[in-house]
Amino acid sequence: MTDLLLKELDVTDFRSIRGHVHAPLDAQVVLVHGENGAGKTSLLSAIELALTGSVQSLRRADPGYASQLMHRSAAQGSVSVATVGTGAAKYGATLSPDGIATSTSFNAALASFFSERSYLPQALLGQLLQIYQDSGSGADSPLAKFVGELLRLDRLDAIETGLKPFGDVRNVRKVVDGWSENELEKTRLEALIKDQKLSLLQIIEDIGVQMSDIRKAADTLGLVLEFDERKLDAIDQALSPTDDEQRLRIITDRRRELGSIRRELARAAGAAPSASIAAEPSADVYERWATTYSERYLALRSTIEAILPATPMPDDMAAFGDAALRHLTLHADQTTSRASKAKADAERLAAARSEIEVARSRLKTISREMEGISTSASGLAAILSEVTAFIDGEICPVCDRDYAELNAGTLIEHVHGKVRRLSASAQRLLELGRTNTQAHALVDRLEREIATLTDAIPDERTLADLDRTAADANAARAELSSILDALKEGARLRAGLVAAQRAVTEAQSRSVALTAARQTLSDFAVAVATTPVVDGEDLGVAAERIQSVLDAKNRQFEDRLSLRREGRSAVTTIRSLQSRAERLSDELGQHEATLKIIAEAQQRAQKIRVQGTKIRDAVDAIRSAIIRREFNERLNRLWRDLFVRLAPGEPFIPAFRIPDAETQRIQPRLVTDHRAGGGAGGTPGAMLSAGNLNTAALTLFLSLHLSVPKTLPWLILDDPVQSMDDIHIAHLAALLRTLSKEHGRQIVIAVHDRQLFEYLRLELSPAFPSDSLLTLELARGPHQDTRCLSRRFSFKEETSLLAA
Repeated sequence: MTDLLLKELDVTDFRSIRGHVHAPLDAQVVLVHGENGAGKTSLLSAIELALTGSVQSLRRADPGYASQLMHRSAAQGSVSVATVGTGAAKYGATLSPDGIATSTSFNAALASFFSERSYLPQALLGQLLQIYQDSGSGADSPLAKFVGELLRLDRLDAIETGLKPFGDVRNVRKVVDGWSENELEKTRLEALIKDQKLSLLQIIEDIGVQMSDIRKAADTLGLVLEFDERKLDAIDQALSPTDDEQRLRIITDRRRELGSIRRELARAAGAAPSASIAAEPSADVYERWATTYSERYLALRSTIEAILPATPMPDDMAAFGDAALRHLTLHADQTTSRASKAKADAERLAAARSEIEVARSRLKTISREMEGISTSASGLAAILSEVTAFIDGEICPVCDRDYAELNAGTLIEHVHGKVRRLSASAQRLLELGRTNTQAHALVDRLEREIATLTDAIPDERTLADLDRTAADANAARAELSSILDALKEGARLRAGLVAAQRAVTEAQSRSVALTAARQTLSDFAVAVATTPVVDGEDLGVAAERIQSVLDAKNRQFEDRLSLRREGRSAVTTIRSLQSRAERLSDELGQHEATLKIIAEAQQRAQKIRVQGTKIRDAVDAIRSAIIRREFNERLNRLWRDLFVRLAPGEPFIPAFRIPDAETQRIQPRLVTDHRAGGGAGGTPGAMLSAGNLNTAALTLFLSLHLSVPKTLPWLILDDPVQSMDDIHIAHLAALLRTLSKEHGRQIVIAVHDRQLFEYLRLELSPAFPSDSLLTLELARGPHQDTRCLSRRFSFKEETSLLAA
């Protein structure tokens, strides 16, 4: 786009331009003239708005500027710019109270270049130095953008930006996927491997403890074993308790058999021979008792079982007497209590019915009395009490009647008496209300009580049955009490008779059993491998001797079985520990392999990080050197040449100064250098006059424009000669002519001074056939649209001098 030229501009109701203005721009130099307020700045701002969609200087002053761009007398406005050359197009925007609507405009890169490198607004001229001085070192600052365009450091900047997090591992964790997870996994695996190794050591120690227990058990049992962890099956087989269990079962059977023999001996040697003689007297006594009480007992038992059909009775006479007496007493008391309660409830029901009749009669009396008393008595009494304050003499303040005509006392006494009567009636009405409430509550309670009693009282037949049952129970209880001692005596006599008969039978067989038991015990002693029973030896002592032998053998085999169980349990524990150790070993191998992979990955990543840091440092060093060289040599030299051409008499030269220290940021500062040397001076604002400050800003803008590639070949300057004297203006005209004629820039410059306009028209007039000049003069009158008068100047060969 280096040959792209502005062709024409159309503006309608934009800022101070009223109506429609058409301005041709297809010339190498365009001079715009007009008085203050005629619309020069608006015309140049319209070019920026049409090309970029915004006005940067206005946005910097007021973020809400878009709603103020239309002329105040218009409802809608528009701007459009046409270009010619490579990439020619038409750009424009419409204006409304809602803001700017762009149809076609530059892309972001071209729009930024135009606003920062091609167009210098009048308002920006005095701020340019301060903007660059305060721009900072950020990547989005104007100075950083200029350096990127000037030096083409995009790739270095991208490398430096991309590798910046490598300087701090905390930043690496944020931007590198998996770094933090890798570190956490490595830490987790290291801790897990440590725990697993400790667990393996503990398992080995536990296996040693279990093998020591097996060795002790084998020594006690007299077993010869090979204590090897790999031969646990042989150890387990050797500790098998089959033989000892069989022997223990035999000893247990022998002990059980001995117990049976000892019980037989006790029975054989139990009772005395006189038991058979006592049987006959016991039989005679029991027969006499049965003759007296047997029939009476049976009849009474039938009666009691009929009274208590659901209560089981014991067969023993003594137990029957106690149980029957207890149950009869309880049954009689319960029946009597139910009957008494039913009678009391009947009496209470009759009383309650009488009480409710009295209460209802009282309610009627209270209601009649309350009807005769006015409910407004208390209110009337209060009103009359207040009226008494207005009584003065005998004239009623209500009806104006003279109360003295009645000869019934004074009016004030009459009113006071009336108030007392009404107050008494109100008090009586209140008391009757409370009494009425209490009476109603009493009636409700009695009604509920009557309903409850009616449901609870049984009928007369049931009540008679209760009385009859209670009488039968009391009669049976009395008869039972009279023969209770006899029943107990009969039970005792019957038990004695049965015991005597059993003793006689046992005494007859005991002698034979005792002889057989001695022989059985002697044979059993021989069977258990001990001394047999000799003649004259007490059978109890012999049995105790044999029992001691069996108990000792039983304890011996139980101890051996316990040792075998403990040994086999230790074998099972060792197998479990070995299985767990194998699993832990497999897991440990897997975790160590994973840890090795993770550690190697972390080492590679750390190596890459170190390499990235070195690359970033190298990029920073190269970038800093390039920036320092370009600022200190290229940009400052160009700025110096331009400034000296416009202000040859100024001893202080503005410049950018880059620190010599390595830096990752652009941190230049504005200084002034004295022509005679001596180091950097103060800032331009402190060392230069107002005119030379403008000259410094203008030449800085031109330097920035010429330092970068020729993206847009335009220079649009809005009244750049502020505070310049004639010498500065002459040098500026020569500089603009050089930029236009030699460097191929299309220059659009606006001035408001008429003499300066005419001077620049002469200085910048066409100098060769393809050169051109356009002048635009803006004017407007009161209540008139803005007018734009254009005039085109072409090259004309000077013939008069040739003739001379």
